[in-house]
Amino acid sequence: MNIKFKKLFKLISALNLDALFITNQHNVSYLTGFTGLSTDEREGFLLLTKKNTYLLLFPTYFNLFEKDASGITTLCITHNKRLSLHLNEIIKKEKIKSIGFEEENLTIAELNSLQNKVKVKWQATKGIIEDLRVTKDKTELKHIREAARITDSAFEFIKGKIKKGITEKILALELEYFLKKNAGDIAFSPIVAFNQNAAIPHYLPTNNQQLTTNNLILLDFGAKVNGYCADMTRVVFFGTPKEKQIKIYNTVLSAQKKVLSSLKAGMAAYKIDKIARDHIISQGYPEYPHSLGHGVGLAIHENPRLKKDSKVILKENMVVTVEPGIYLPDFCGIRIEDLVLLKDKGVEMLSLSSKEITVI
Repeated sequence: MNIKFKKLFKLISALNLDALFITNQHNVSYLTGFTGLSTDEREGFLLLTKKNTYLLLFPTYFNLFEKDASGITTLCITHNKRLSLHLNEIIKKEKIKSIGFEEENLTIAELNSLQNKVKVKWQATKGIIEDLRVTKDKTELKHIREAARITDSAFEFIKGKIKKGITEKILALELEYFLKKNAGDIAFSPIVAFNQNAAIPHYLPTNNQQLTTNNLILLDFGAKVNGYCADMTRVVFFGTPKEKQIKIYNTVLSAQKKVLSSLKAGMAAYKIDKIARDHIISQGYPEYPHSLGHGVGLAIHENPRLKKDSKVILKENMVVTVEPGIYLPDFCGIRIEDLVLLKDKGVEMLSLSSKEITVI
């Protein structure tokens, strides 16, 4: 039995539960190592009992999973043998009376259906597996480091594609193609924003904006390797940047440097956000409308959140982004984002692309 299951079995017992039913697809992937599941669909379920672990899959994915991996029993959900029938058989065999479910993932309709078809006590649980996911083991870190390496390579690649007349959407597609070719998948749809569009933090690229001389370009993208994500943002200039843009850029960069020189395990999340936020405000700019950063792993946005109201204490082997920004509507937005691994006495930089002002 792997260490993840051992921890979970202890937690299940501590909650006086006989089993835990896992529906969050990231959590299923985390525990089984099966990263082929789409997070937008219900493609796999995991039932952990005090005696066994059951992975329940639909026929579309059933043959992809190694049936003997990690001692997991794999069951196929079909029209003739639905999920509820499988659960009832396990309940009868193992004399299960109570099952915990993930309250932040299961819908009310799904819960009502389970309660009608599977007659046990269903008890809400919150964040059990997410709390395990916040710190990364050696295998997870290997995948994230490789994702970060490919993300750095993508930055070098995309700079060679920047030319007059190209659109935001075409550049985003070039990034997506490179990442999928070299990493296998993208962590999220790349953001490419020119000039004033960069003032929208999660802007959607279009073909309406063509690159002209003296333009600012914000690039936010990341590779995904074996299900694990990377995340990085850089801003480059096509032609001569405006003096005001240079000042904004240097203010964001100095705010990030202040954070990176202070960040380490044992700090409260709100304190590290305050360092960057206060510096930007002190220079006469508006505070950024998002958190300073977020955890990255199987999900591109996961715990911990480096935000101003979070008292979470950061731990060694958490992987987080550090992404201060300044956004001025109708002018420009500048965000600089790196992926870092928290250590006892500092951070390991996973994003290694240059942050010097780049003029193309």
